[in-house]
Amino acid sequence: MKRLKKPSLRKNILRRGRLLELINRFSLNKRVFIFMFMVFSVILMFEKTTSVHSETLPMATNRNAAFDEAEAKIKGTSSWQPSGWGSGEYLTTLPVIKAGVVLDFETGEVIWSMNLKQKIAPASLSKLATVTTALDIAKGDLPIFIMQTAADQIPTKLGLIQGEILRLDEAIAAAVMTSANDATEAIAHSLGQGLGGGDSKFMELVNLKLKKLGAVDSNFTTATGLDDSSHYSTIYDLALVAHNAKVNYPVVSADAASLYKRLDANQNHKLYDLPNWNALLGTYPGVDGLKIGYTENAGYSTIVTAARDGKKLMAVVIGANSIEDREKAAATLLNYGFEKYGIAAYPVNSLDLTKRFNDWKEQLTAAN
Repeated sequence: MKRLKKPSLRKNILRRGRLLELINRFSLNKRVFIFMFMVFSVILMFEKTTSVHSETLPMATNRNAAFDEAEAKIKGTSSWQPSGWGSGEYLTTLPVIKAGVVLDFETGEVIWSMNLKQKIAPASLSKLATVTTALDIAKGDLPIFIMQTAADQIPTKLGLIQGEILRLDEAIAAAVMTSANDATEAIAHSLGQGLGGGDSKFMELVNLKLKKLGAVDSNFTTATGLDDSSHYSTIYDLALVAHNAKVNYPVVSADAASLYKRLDANQNHKLYDLPNWNALLGTYPGVDGLKIGYTENAGYSTIVTAARDGKKLMAVVIGANSIEDREKAAATLLNYGFEKYGIAAYPVNSLDLTKRFNDWKEQLTAAN
């Protein structure tokens, strides 16, 4: 029987070397494969995340194009403007305020004013610019995704929860009627994500709209109107914003004229009830809007529109010391304006504000 030769030591070493080389090559290829797989997964996750936000706003092929497209949709002209300064006489029955005006809603003629073009904090009156900008670039049925930044907003708020989804028109109703900061922030953040920069990109469009309306002495940095040193306006500019919202945005006008609205629970959000915080709505004859506000810097503020005997007026009040003073100041200015056109004043002391306050309590508990 022929005896097999044992492989030499040198051949064994060579074989082992080749085996180790093959193992190392396999390990390297495996590591490269794993790395590439991880990179591909991250890319897919990123695309999925951005696609969620992009559902809120029709987008072009890149973010810059999306912003340019939205920018081109911003509406506004300076064809309507307040004219003159009004009488400026001392009104003995007017509660203490920082600034105010009453003017003819159709012609823009100023009937009475105080600090018409003085720099002021506009508080939640700013929300009129937010919601009208949103309606310029998006449809009312588009979804607004509630992120934690919106849920974390300070009151006034609905109590939205991260992960909920509102329609844009639902969020607008909450912003206009209850001055909900969480709903307003959700509008700016959700639409801003589709523009490629969150709130800041959206606010660029808001400021563009202000300029188109002729509100050149305003700069808005927050969608909600919360106090910020770079967020400011004037009574004059707020009248421009309010007139534009009332005349050109039926959704905003209808919400501002509604005493109460209910957002029924569905698969996207829980039930929310929306009382209108404008206390002159339903108490002063002919009032049909428009927006209230409060911050520490602004004080209690409001924009009120009213029509009586064929005459339409707008009153703006900034800096009252209480809700009651705010409503009485606006009513006093409306009375002053209507009397100039021969329309009898409505007794301010007859305003049933207590009833309106009780209505709010009932409306807030209606769903419970």
